Amino acid sequence: MSQRSPRLAIGFVALVLLGWGAGALWLTIASSTDLTVIRDAAAQRTAAIEGAARVVTWAGSAAVLAPLTLICCLVLLRAGMRQAALAFAFSFTGAALLADAVKLLVERARPPVQHLEAVGSSSFPSGHATQATAFWLSAIFAARAAGASSAGVHALALACVAIVLAVAASRVYLGVHYPGDVVAGIALGYGWTLLSWRTLADPRQL
Repeated sequence: MSQRSPRLAIGFVALVLLGWGAGALWLTIASSTDLTVIRDAAAQRTAAIEGAARVVTWAGSAAVLAPLTLICCLVLLRAGMRQAALAFAFSFTGAALLADAVKLLVERARPPVQHLEAVGSSSFPSGHATQATAFWLSAIFAARAAGASSAGVHALALACVAIVLAVAASRVYLGVHYPGDVVAGIALGYGWTLLSWRTLADPRQL
């Protein structure tokens, strides 16, 4: 682990800087497009879709995913998969910290529409999208490392991708994030999770 720490630390800092740069660039070249999309989404809200969005968005919440991460890590440890458990823990925890760090640097204001969920931090990137990507991608990697069948892994991958996209869409629909925020969150979550698993777990299993 000590030999792998510098790679993870350097990767984390690199992703923070990339996220910061991407955020600054996005605000410069695409903020008007983001604003148009968020206003269109807010204008077409319905009670049914709003209710669904409020439920789906929990699949990216730390309040749900942090306990699930702990459970998954304990299961992996019990199965003797220490490296996978460590990678799972680092992926989710690091993703949450990564999103918070980039938020502090970019400091993008939340969309100027009615927020259907209470929020306090800045907008870029979406923490829910970052965390959802890290957790559900880790679930796929853990299944592969555990020796799940190819068909099972493919089915799980489709379900996980659908969940991540649904979480991202819910954040925009609820008016708490711009489209660019959730795209950045998915990208950051993917990059960090891939780095964590390739560094801490057996890359031949991924």
